[in-house]
Amino acid sequence: MVDGVYVNGHGPYRFLVDTGTNVNLIETGLARKIGMNATFKVDFASAAGKTQMSGSDDNEVTLDPAKADAQKFFFSGLESIHNLNPDVQGVLGQWFLSRFDYSIDLRGKRLEFGKQERNGTRVKFAMLNGRMLVPSSLGNLVLDSGASRLVLFGVESDGGVDNRGRVRTLTGSQAIGTASRKLVIEARNIWRGDAVTMQSRTEPGVAGLLPLGLFKVTYVCNSEGYVIFE
Repeated sequence: MVDGVYVNGHGPYRFLVDTGTNVNLIETGLARKIGMNATFKVDFASAAGKTQMSGSDDNEVTLDPAKADAQKFFFSGLESIHNLNPDVQGVLGQWFLSRFDYSIDLRGKRLEFGKQERNGTRVKFAMLNGRMLVPSSLGNLVLDSGASRLVLFGVESDGGVDNRGRVRTLTGSQAIGTASRKLVIEARNIWRGDAVTMQSRTEPGVAGLLPLGLFKVTYVCNSEGYVIFE
């Protein structure tokens, strides 16, 4: 989460930074309060389903020192996010983040914008439907700062699906299980343990979600198309 987000000059607001979503979201009530009008309506899909959402074009977002115009926002009640933190008023996704080079240090609680020279495992990423895909031993994984655990799609659980465990997104929820796996990226052993599994595979070419919490620092160089994991 970051404080200090301004939308069309209004703020500051607290937003979630989510590298795993290709869109920006804003609380419906806040959008109405600051005069944002709906200019489009589309189907919004996530790992747990699909829903129709309306949104607004041509907005300006500032998170000092980063500033971007021509920004779109979907309007949302943000119920799944408010269950964890009721103070969050929106989400900054790839519509905003893809404009910049930046590093995220989850342990140090720092988000820094700008070109940086860093050491670590360097990986070229691909873009699919506006999200970053990182190649790995488990397939192409979405780089996802919003995921707390490694998630694999279209994989059977080692012990079957446990309906008491569910993953919740803005579009619904789905039963999950676990499976023991080893993750290797660019010949580097990253992690071994129980990954979360979902039987459905909603997006061809996407094997799952790669959480940033597996790394000390993640640097994304959008200007040159690579990521560095420390």
